[in-house]
Amino acid sequence: MNIQIIGDNFNVSLSTKKLVEEKIGNRLDKLLVHFSTEMHNALIRIQKDKLKNFMVNFDMNLPGKEHVYAQTTHKILESALIDLEQQVEKQIQKYKNQL
Repeated sequence: MNIQIIGDNFNVSLSTKKLVEEKIGNRLDKLLVHFSTEMHNALIRIQKDKLKNFMVNFDMNLPGKEHVYAQTTHKILESALIDLEQQVEKQIQKYKNQL
């Protein structure tokens, strides 16, 4: 999975990239096995607000002009990524069932 990570008020370190790949990238690769590898592109924006909460957005396009978008906010980045992955997985499963 090719995931572009953008940090707003947050420094995207190597450990953050590994965490994103572990929590989101690997799971989504398994869901998107039957799609072209060109479709395995996503954008994740991580923002840190004044209260030290992480707001994470996920954005991805699927074949047929289907748009996958999810957003979550948590105190802990790992929890935010897990919640985000579950939201995205539901949307992809719904899309696959429509096919």
